[in-house]
Amino acid sequence: MDSSAVPATSSGRDNNGTYLLVMICFVVTANSGTQGYDSSMMNGLQILPSYTEYFDLTTATTALNVAVVFAGSVLAMPIAGPIIDRFGRKWGVAITAIIAMIGAAIQGAAVHTAMFCIGRLLVGVSVTTGATAAPTYISELAHPKNRAFMGGLYGASWYIGSLLAAGITYGSQYIDNTWSWRLPSLLQLIPSILCIIPLPFLPESPRWLIYKDRHEEARAILVKYHGNGDPESTVVQVEYAEMCQTLEYEKTIQKTNFKALVQTRPNRWRLGIVTAVALFCQLSGNNIITYYLGSVLDAAGITDQQTQLGINIGLSIFNLACAAVGAWTTDRIGRRQGFLFVTVSMSLFLIIVAVLTKQYGSSPTFSSSAAQVAMIFLFYGCYSFVWTPLATLYPVEVLSYSIRANGLGYFNGVCYATAFLNTYVIPYAMEWSAWGFYLTTAFYNLLIEVPIIYFYFVATERKTLEEVDIIFEGIRHVDLDVTVHEVIGDNSKKL
Repeated sequence: MDSSAVPATSSGRDNNGTYLLVMICFVVTANSGTQGYDSSMMNGLQILPSYTEYFDLTTATTALNVAVVFAGSVLAMPIAGPIIDRFGRKWGVAITAIIAMIGAAIQGAAVHTAMFCIGRLLVGVSVTTGATAAPTYISELAHPKNRAFMGGLYGASWYIGSLLAAGITYGSQYIDNTWSWRLPSLLQLIPSILCIIPLPFLPESPRWLIYKDRHEEARAILVKYHGNGDPESTVVQVEYAEMCQTLEYEKTIQKTNFKALVQTRPNRWRLGIVTAVALFCQLSGNNIITYYLGSVLDAAGITDQQTQLGINIGLSIFNLACAAVGAWTTDRIGRRQGFLFVTVSMSLFLIIVAVLTKQYGSSPTFSSSAAQVAMIFLFYGCYSFVWTPLATLYPVEVLSYSIRANGLGYFNGVCYATAFLNTYVIPYAMEWSAWGFYLTTAFYNLLIEVPIIYFYFVATERKTLEEVDIIFEGIRHVDLDVTVHEVIGDNSKKL
């Protein structure tokens, strides 16, 4: 994959930015889709008798089959950042796709639980490497006016894979043999295949190239895709100067290693925010529905297999719409405000679900079941609107270049270690008391997450990645009198 690029000819100037936008959208959807496919597929498989009977599942093995993917994600934490720092952001995305395809093939061919878990372990490794490489690549390459939307779209595309898996598992239920679960497992490689196809035709991250002292290649990419082929573009000149001066400063104070994450006070602040996002995006109650929708619907009195699979599809469509709108409006709503509003809203919906489950759990009625399904949709819609796009975008924005790759590797390690423990515990918690677990989660959100978000998180909207550094460092490392966003006309204040 050649990361070099040359300025476009005048005949192609107006199309370069659109081409890049479309191609990145494709890569975003395909890479993120692998993760979304996995959760929806496991939801569907657990509803299929052919899957549960083939592996003779117990509570322990059910939890293990789901949670082992997160163990693979944790194992990848030390290697994800170094891979993309050494070989480049684009190669990191490619390596991710290859690992995911191998894992899906083993998973689909499994003849016993151990083999199934090995396949899912590899899929988990690809989840962390992908969630480290792809958001970094997107945010560092996208035009400043599209960066927030593109970064948010990465999270939203999770539901593209989710919807694909929900549709496949709904159709495969009619296959009267083990292919009813093998087919969805094997087809998990589709997003990865689609992800690799456009990569040879896309440029490398200009920030990575500048850090590697490949300045001419980086500037050529900015000219071609951000300046519509015009070497004198003001946007390109300001962007390029910001990148060069900021990255040169970072080189003088720290290296791209894990030690740098805690080396300075600003970096410890960044790491604290990243840790909080990693924990909150898994502990807010979303995994109850993401991986155990069948159990949630059983508790609501909806036990019919086709109905549950249909709700799984409907929920994927609804969440995709909410996440896409959230990605589009993320700069308008703001980061802290969005996190606070939806976390409070999610907690209120969980409390209502807890009350309904407690009241009607032993003798559900049509009205109580319908009300619980409505609350599930509203709860997950809120999560999808803000947490889905921002859980990947916000850590990228908060982390400076030299710690971004390892910081995202750390983020994904913490995120999926939490998910592993969370998804392993959920079946036992639901057996203990479904309504009690909903209520406990709701009050955890209100008493722990909301205060931390309010006092500790920062506003990063309408800023370039280099401008966000000023929030943490307290000083600007660029000797320019104008910002990129002033140049592109979004009325940002001069820094």
